[in-house]
Amino acid sequence: MDHSQQKAAVSGIVILADRVRPEWVDYNGHMGDFAYGIVFSDAATAYMERLGLDADYRTTQAATLYTLDSRIGYLHECHEGMALSVELVVLAADAKRMHILMRLIDAEGVALALCEQVLMHVSRAAGAPRAAPFPAHVQMRLDADAAAHAPLPRPAWLDRRIGLSARG
Repeated sequence: MDHSQQKAAVSGIVILADRVRPEWVDYNGHMGDFAYGIVFSDAATAYMERLGLDADYRTTQAATLYTLDSRIGYLHECHEGMALSVELVVLAADAKRMHILMRLIDAEGVALALCEQVLMHVSRAAGAPRAAPFPAHVQMRLDADAAAHAPLPRPAWLDRRIGLSARG
């Protein structure tokens, strides 16, 4: 079975649910690549909320997450009105960073897209943004999620490099 046809493993955290909005549909009649980025960005923000890095925290502590790296793999087209959800898995975490995998899935559980991100906690309290350790309550939740997700299978997609094959 092709990896794009596989049902998504529903073992991570279902962090976001939405529908393909009309403004996300491009000239080809399906969700534009920019919209996948919006959905995954909204999902990462929802995970920030879960961790306690919410709007109040971001304002009062002058700290947030910065995206250090991000990659999206497009597996299936999405059409206007389709129900979507995002499942998030914490692949790894340390004192300042997290490595996450998000899967965009349809109502039947088919993976539509994958997004891998590395995010870093950054403080702006001293002026210029600087990497900073997560607060203890955030680190505890993040570590718990990473431990819960450690036994989950990792899609082979994570090991693939972007580029052209040697075949002509």
